[in-house]
Amino acid sequence: MRLLFVNPNLRPGSEVRYLPVGLAYVMTAVQNAGYDLDLLDIGLGDETDDEVEAYLARGHWDVVLTGSIVTHYKWMKWLTFAIRRHQPHAKIIVGNSVAGSVPELFLEHSAADIVVVGEGESTTLDTLEALGRDDDLARVPGIVFRAETRCIHNPRRSAAPIDSIAMPNWKLFDVKRYFTITDSPSAFGVRQDGQNWRTMPVATARGCVFSCTFCHIVYKHDPYRHRSTQSVLSEVDACITEYGANYINFWDDLTFYKLSQAEKIIDGLLDSGHRFSWSGAVRTDLFGNPRVPYSKRLAVARKFKESGCSALGFSLESGNTEILKMMNKHVEVDFFEEQVAILREVGITCNTSVVFGYPIETRESIRQTFELCERNRVYPSVGYLLPLPDTDMYRYALKHGYIDDEDAFLDSITERQDICLNMTQLTDEEILFAIEDGLSRLNEMLGLGLDRSHLVRTGGYRKHTKVDGANAPAVPLRNRGDVSFSYSQAVFDMNHNS
Repeated sequence: MRLLFVNPNLRPGSEVRYLPVGLAYVMTAVQNAGYDLDLLDIGLGDETDDEVEAYLARGHWDVVLTGSIVTHYKWMKWLTFAIRRHQPHAKIIVGNSVAGSVPELFLEHSAADIVVVGEGESTTLDTLEALGRDDDLARVPGIVFRAETRCIHNPRRSAAPIDSIAMPNWKLFDVKRYFTITDSPSAFGVRQDGQNWRTMPVATARGCVFSCTFCHIVYKHDPYRHRSTQSVLSEVDACITEYGANYINFWDDLTFYKLSQAEKIIDGLLDSGHRFSWSGAVRTDLFGNPRVPYSKRLAVARKFKESGCSALGFSLESGNTEILKMMNKHVEVDFFEEQVAILREVGITCNTSVVFGYPIETRESIRQTFELCERNRVYPSVGYLLPLPDTDMYRYALKHGYIDDEDAFLDSITERQDICLNMTQLTDEEILFAIEDGLSRLNEMLGLGLDRSHLVRTGGYRKHTKVDGANAPAVPLRNRGDVSFSYSQAVFDMNHNS
């Protein structure tokens, strides 16, 4: 059985390339099971759609496997039809949230045959085994598949013990080329000049201990699982010894959820003898929750810094208490201020994001959020509420009539940096004006020197040479209609018979 994996390109033309962690896990499991596989890495090669079609026309594969986040919905549908045109007999398997969060809808509007829902390694292997033996796919947990005129939705698969999952085999990818193209060490925008940075991702955990109403992750319905300290250290060691990595992105939805878990891993990093820089994802209650004595939180933060932590990403989201409740964040506004103060004291960069556009958002709540940023001298990554499938806010949008055609809506969405759907009582223009006003004040107070056109689309950390690390924004904001990154504005041939 000949297999082709396709890694999509989420940001065509971007100067930054990130190794695809989720795909690497699945490819490693498949290779370890004895299958031969090919890879079309569009995320690295930046192939045009015509080049993708030419590649698909040159080979022959029995199964084509791919996946992406749901904001790539329209292009991923195009890809399935392109595969069908050139590989008419191949089975097409799609995973990740682009299909897993809306499996029946994706199968109805694409040329895909099978959707993997949730964790992908074991499900993909069982699916390939069933296809190879021509067994009944109804016996494979964790998939939704096309059967004549209807879709069959199998029971979910239980999450695997996380330490039993093989670490990614990065030899499947052109790691050297990834290093060459991407010279920025962190997904969080940290720029540290003067070194030849070799950045590798390491996943330490799967899932999240909370369920925010706007957030969809692949492991949403699985329990939060973090790897053992030894498992994490083994992979870090491999990244350093095999690839010369000197910067590790702990590539998680939530790297550390409580101080005791974090301190155990940090102590392991310190005892390992390796010295490298790293970044991770936390919540504002890790160092900001006053239920833990300040001295203890500060001591652990100092260990973070000593172990090489250069940046932590965490979300403020809103400075308004009622919006935080609607988000189901389970944090207090004061947590953010405490955490920023502690991290700044020990010299760790704070990268934070905010989300505007909840139904109860007002000019006053936007002002409250920016006032909090001003008090803490933080320039945030700004985004708008984007209702994603299988979230409470998506269900809210459906219930209140903001979405009447799910396929058309998902075709239209881009990313959180665009106003894709406004469910507030404010107009788009009123929201944009309030945000521009808040960012203008921050820009002036912090002395960033950004002109008006770059207040929201900042250009990233390297454009902010005046900004110390603690104030560096993580991701630039884009306004609606910026099609340079937006497939939703493109026109694709969805007719697989042409």
